[in-house]
Amino acid sequence: MNASRLYLIIGLILVAAIVVVILLPEDDAPQQQTAEQQEAMPPGHPDVGEGMGADAQPGADNVRQDFMSEYKRLSEKVDKQDPSDTSDVLSYARMLLDAHQGAKALPLFERYHKAAPKNTSVMLDLSVAYFETKQPEKAEAIVLEVLEIDPANTTAMYNLGALHAAADDKDKAKKVWNELISKHPDSPDAARAQEFLKQL
Repeated sequence: MNASRLYLIIGLILVAAIVVVILLPEDDAPQQQTAEQQEAMPPGHPDVGEGMGADAQPGADNVRQDFMSEYKRLSEKVDKQDPSDTSDVLSYARMLLDAHQGAKALPLFERYHKAAPKNTSVMLDLSVAYFETKQPEKAEAIVLEVLEIDPANTTAMYNLGALHAAADDKDKAKKVWNELISKHPDSPDAARAQEFLKQL
């Protein structure tokens, strides 16, 4: 084998190695979800896109298509239905709330709450919608109603503490969260309260 042929082979090997290194994906590069991963997500779950911060608004560019289709379907259905009909109102209101559209969700939660005034789950959603629309007094009033109906509702207890913390009333927040922790130490809400107490 002559030297020029040897240099040619070595050169080709080096070029191939460089191409392989350049084309290999970096370990820390964002990976696309496979169809299997997307299928494993619950139906209607927004698949938040890259760079979607907590303050960003979900939209057609960063939410899965099936979520957007359901969102549109519910929007059209709820807009056309009689106000006394609450079918799909709750689903649509929750989608709106998840999409950071509390102002649009609020009247729907109020509509559903009017039809089911003792539904504590809906009441808690309504309180979140009030909070997101900068009505903390109404949010607190609803949470207190939930606690009248169900004094052991740990989510309501946690949310009450969170409302106090958001209002910068640390003493009230601590009192509520410490009560939650002492009465329901094994609940997930008590664990969350414990974590937030460290930040007060």
